[in-house]
Amino acid sequence: MKNVLPIFEFYISSMYNLLHGVTDYAREHDWHLGIISTRFELPRRWSGDGILTHLTPSPQLMEFLQAHADIPIVSFNLPWGPRCDFPYAAISQDNDEIGRIAARYFLTLGEVNCCWYGDGLNRRYTAFSAELARNNRPAQIIILPENIHNLPWDDLSDWLTTELKKLPLPCAVFCENDSWARELLEAALMGGFRIPDDIAILGVDNETLICNSTSIPISSIDSRPRQIGYEGAALLDRLMAGEPFPVEPVLVPPVPMPVVRKSTDILATGNPVVAKAVEFIRKRHTTDISVADIARAVCSSGSGLRNLMNRKIGTSPRQLLQDMRIETACRLLRETDLKIESVAVQAGFGEAQRLHELFKKALKTTPQRFRMESKN
Repeated sequence: MKNVLPIFEFYISSMYNLLHGVTDYAREHDWHLGIISTRFELPRRWSGDGILTHLTPSPQLMEFLQAHADIPIVSFNLPWGPRCDFPYAAISQDNDEIGRIAARYFLTLGEVNCCWYGDGLNRRYTAFSAELARNNRPAQIIILPENIHNLPWDDLSDWLTTELKKLPLPCAVFCENDSWARELLEAALMGGFRIPDDIAILGVDNETLICNSTSIPISSIDSRPRQIGYEGAALLDRLMAGEPFPVEPVLVPPVPMPVVRKSTDILATGNPVVAKAVEFIRKRHTTDISVADIARAVCSSGSGLRNLMNRKIGTSPRQLLQDMRIETACRLLRETDLKIESVAVQAGFGEAQRLHELFKKALKTTPQRFRMESKN
């Protein structure tokens, strides 16, 4: 029995989902998972086979990992800051792709302004703004200053409301995670903004407790933290078996379309052909439609519509149709116990083999495994 120590110095809801994934793998492969105290006191006499962690600049953590550098270490965040004096492998959500998904989704909403709200200009923002710029859209920015972080909620809400009033409307705001999206939603409502008509809000992680606990449920990108935990444990297992450390970080792809809820349920006026095509795909993607059907519905040729949509919203009719079908399949796998064959039919794929092929390509997993990772 392998003895593995998970070390996480802080706990947020997405981290619990990540630990669920680690536990799934440990149970399947007969591991013993050690624990640390609630005061984050690392064990002085621990001896084991591998460590799973989230690297932070904590001197205590660095000293502990250095002392155990003879066993494999896997971190659930990407390399950062000063170079560590011990080897480790890294696995993480694909933050670049998360940013691009947010931008591509906002482009499908029509002629809305776009904004980033977060703790800084990180990889998600960089990919988000680059994808928008590729389609000639600027990205507004709301960055939370250091002196605002620890203010009482009323003061933070007042500050956010002031920042929202500076935005050109209508505006779609991409938030760093679901907790930040919840904060923004509360401030927007207190400031008298209409959600989503004035301000549309998108989070990350699809934390259902957060997203569904408001009067206006929050749309979110599913970053798949439970699968990241599972894949991280699998990576550690391979390292413990003697495989070499991967040269590059392992990135787990998010679901390619957001889980759409009321906070972004808007289609602003824009190019009428593109708007009509997007709406047609939204309403009919679960049926047996083709790109030719979409083109006929908007009185366009297939190549003409493809070029127009690529120019206006950065994606093709075929890709948007596939992404919407994958998101619908993900929702059915999360929320129902339908057989895989029935999920394939109801999501518009027609047959299970096609669903399997596209899941492996887009999510690097199977529908069965996705269902397991999504069930809490």
